[in-house]
Amino acid sequence: MKIPSLVYANIKGEIFDHPELKMSMRSGGYDFMPYESELIPIPANSRLYFMPQTEAIGFDMTMGGFTTLPDSYAVSVFLPPAYLRLFLPSYKKLDDSVMPLYAYTAVGWLDDHFVVPAIKVDDDSRWRPDLYDYTESFAPKVEEFLRRFPDNRLYKQLSRCALEYHCTAAKNVFYPRWECPMPTSPACNAGCVGCISLQESECCPSPQTRLSFMPTPEEIASVASYHATHAKDPIISFGQGCEGDPVLAADNIAEAITLIRKNLPNLTINFNSNCSIPEKVEKVIAAGADSIRVSLNSVIPSTYNAYYRPKNYTFDDVCRSIEIANERGVYVALNLLMIPGMNDRKSETDALIAFMDKYKIDLIQTRNLNIDAELLFKSLNLPHDELLSIKNMLRLIKKKHPHVKFGYFNRMKRDFQQDRGLPDLKVKKFKK
Repeated sequence: MKIPSLVYANIKGEIFDHPELKMSMRSGGYDFMPYESELIPIPANSRLYFMPQTEAIGFDMTMGGFTTLPDSYAVSVFLPPAYLRLFLPSYKKLDDSVMPLYAYTAVGWLDDHFVVPAIKVDDDSRWRPDLYDYTESFAPKVEEFLRRFPDNRLYKQLSRCALEYHCTAAKNVFYPRWECPMPTSPACNAGCVGCISLQESECCPSPQTRLSFMPTPEEIASVASYHATHAKDPIISFGQGCEGDPVLAADNIAEAITLIRKNLPNLTINFNSNCSIPEKVEKVIAAGADSIRVSLNSVIPSTYNAYYRPKNYTFDDVCRSIEIANERGVYVALNLLMIPGMNDRKSETDALIAFMDKYKIDLIQTRNLNIDAELLFKSLNLPHDELLSIKNMLRLIKKKHPHVKFGYFNRMKRDFQQDRGLPDLKVKKFKK
């Protein structure tokens, strides 16, 4: 079995592979040496970056143990959409600062290329970054829409998302094609530890600014109708990273869906939410939503509460929303926010399987949680438990619930039940 070399950065941020130390990676608070079967060549469009105020940790084969590399920075990879990380980087923090809200993934060097512990979980043919324009030449497409719809505040918000945050979903609006994001709510009833649109302190600044207004049903319907009639394979998705939670805008959304459905009965409409107010979720479903995507990090109430920090709702309310969707025959996806060392704990896996015994879940979107792992685990204060590994966790779920699909993206109605054969969870044999 080949073991990759440690990848580290010097104080200038230049990245190297170490001539002697081997790659190590982390799950929870434990460091491991990688198995070759857990590694893949770094996917195209991944981003390498060093982690300030850390020292890299590698494995010393002569000493037979892990060691920190002085005067170095740990290096991480930000994976492109459709890929799920299996392990975190190994590093030692040099102070108490909180790292930015990124999804940190381990990286090594093997056979003259970078390797990462990850698996592909969905078809990325429409979401590869190379299919999107990140240059100034994209601006005229946006300006054309703003001239055509000068009074629609939603287009102005989406233009900011497309040009300033380079949100690929927002860029779809102006091509136009595929999935159209529909931010609607400036407010939220959760205080997530890793919220990417609003943080109560400057410990880990949010990467984007939250929506500051609530669009009218007419503004929503106008954007949706134009997209549906001009885009290839259109999807309308409520619930985006630049807003609070759309469950608090459910009345507006339901009215907008009613307007949309008058002329577009077959358009795919997704409602992405924490689904914390069952009667509001039911209202959106009754208006014509095809699917709900329920965001959660855990189905164990104490773990869920420690991360989401819900305001005026309980995890039982989330469960009731899923129950309503099941009763209505609506497609149900879980937006499962994942991090190695938490979701693959035996207690978490057992609880998720039991949860799926009770509720019909059609799709699990395995999403890399963007957060400083040390901040997260400190917030959760989890008891000691067996770690199964992310791959084994997914294998167990698939064994108990073979109907469930894994993925990363929202789907059109025609693809709800399609099995794309991803991820590949077959046990691979080592090369001799």
